Amino acid sequence: MPFPWWLLKTKKTTFGLALVVTLLVAVFRKINRPPSHLRHLPYISFYTFFKAIIKDITIDRFSKDIVLPVMKRSPGAFVCSTVGYWGIMLTDPIAIKQFLMKPDMFPKAEINQGQPGTLIHRFVGGANIVMLNGTDWKRHRKVAHSYTFKVRHMKLTLRHSSVPQIVNPAFNRAMPIRLFGELTQQLFQAMDCTSSVDVLDVVTRMTLDTIGRAGFGFDFNSLADPANEWVTVYNDVKAALMDPFFLVCPVFDTTLVNWFPKRAQKHQQMTRFLAMLDTIIEAKRHHLETVEEEENRDLLTLMIESEQEGQATLTNEELRKNLCIFFFAGQDTTAFTLSFMIYELAVNQALQDRARQEAIEILGDASSDVLPSAEQTKQMTYINAVIKETMRLHNPVLNTTAREGQVYIPKGALVCADMSDLHRNPLVWHDPYRFDPERFLPGGEAERQPAGSGWTWAPFSNGGRICVGMNFSLAEQRVVLSMLLRKYTWTLPKDSIHRDGLVTNGLAFGIISTSNLKVDFKPRY
Repeated sequence: MPFPWWLLKTKKTTFGLALVVTLLVAVFRKINRPPSHLRHLPYISFYTFFKAIIKDITIDRFSKDIVLPVMKRSPGAFVCSTVGYWGIMLTDPIAIKQFLMKPDMFPKAEINQGQPGTLIHRFVGGANIVMLNGTDWKRHRKVAHSYTFKVRHMKLTLRHSSVPQIVNPAFNRAMPIRLFGELTQQLFQAMDCTSSVDVLDVVTRMTLDTIGRAGFGFDFNSLADPANEWVTVYNDVKAALMDPFFLVCPVFDTTLVNWFPKRAQKHQQMTRFLAMLDTIIEAKRHHLETVEEEENRDLLTLMIESEQEGQATLTNEELRKNLCIFFFAGQDTTAFTLSFMIYELAVNQALQDRARQEAIEILGDASSDVLPSAEQTKQMTYINAVIKETMRLHNPVLNTTAREGQVYIPKGALVCADMSDLHRNPLVWHDPYRFDPERFLPGGEAERQPAGSGWTWAPFSNGGRICVGMNFSLAEQRVVLSMLLRKYTWTLPKDSIHRDGLVTNGLAFGIISTSNLKVDFKPRY
């Protein structure tokens, strides 16, 4: 009887399949769990995180169903996979305060910038106020002279000598309240074309015009002409930055980018956009050499003037990179917050009425637009509470950029302050998923937090690296919301996909957005 060679082949095939399956299981287990030095903390598996992204669940649902059970097992911190790395996510306000107060012990990690040569790195990487560390960062922005903190019962004091600063003075001096009001009037013109308004679309166009004019004196004219050349170039570049395929596989965005002609075209658009900024910077320098002082100065002008006053020097490339960061960190985040705020007041009519009453008390009820003054924006107690509560419940940025731990955690571990889940932490906030501006009124829950409870509200981060544009953004929001309240009443359409709660996305990249947010506006005059 001949030997059954077919049986041997079958066994080989079976063995081969078994080996492949074994290898795949091993690889899956490796990527599904955090590195061994982080497994002492509860974690959200890569599979769980990835499945949530594929199913496109909302931020609130992810927080309630996935993060909250992990937080109950570990109230202060947990480990989670994001796009590109495993990180320790802090949700305890005391731990977050300690973390954010020590930028030298937790320097920004290079992974935040993407790999050199990628589209994301060309836009936000390199020498700018967000990504730099150490003395280079201090040259852009001054830090405190000294501070004291505890690390495992050891009292330490770190001292910093006073250093020149450029970006801080520019933001402190650039508060174009009137420009905010004028652009809000242009927003009204764009809204009046239809009663049902795509809120995120029009507000994003307005914030682009704001960044352009207040940042470097350039008018994108996005509200009046949303399809013009530079708006199209910028929007194409912005959309391409967050393409998940190229973020996960950066080799195809650099060495092998020519394999993807459409991606190569985005790089060409990025080159055009950056060249436009370079031209503006050079023209601004030349202009300031011949003009003593301008009445309405943008951020770029103020940064260059800070150089002339002896407050250190930034190269043209550094100025351009800071302008790019202002775009990346300031345009969409403010637009999203305003959109979420409009939504919450649409579904909470009593709160909208109360906010409107305050706007009328401060600005009057004449049948014409009123542009608030800087002093009037400071009187908007309830409107400010609405803004703060919106940023607590719907903060557009989920967590801080990753920092690399140097002390009392495994060295090299990446750490973030999880602002979204800090703001939803039931150990910190009562009924945290309910929208309630009362929390931020005098004597409200925010003020009643126990002494030593840490930082419980941190939508702009905090500490030495707090967002330099915080006051700029808050002032813009006060102006826009108060003028909207005087001009319109608004409601959510009955067929809105957001009737049962705001539908958000952006879990993969840490910036919350939404879509199809249409609101019905009715003019009051």
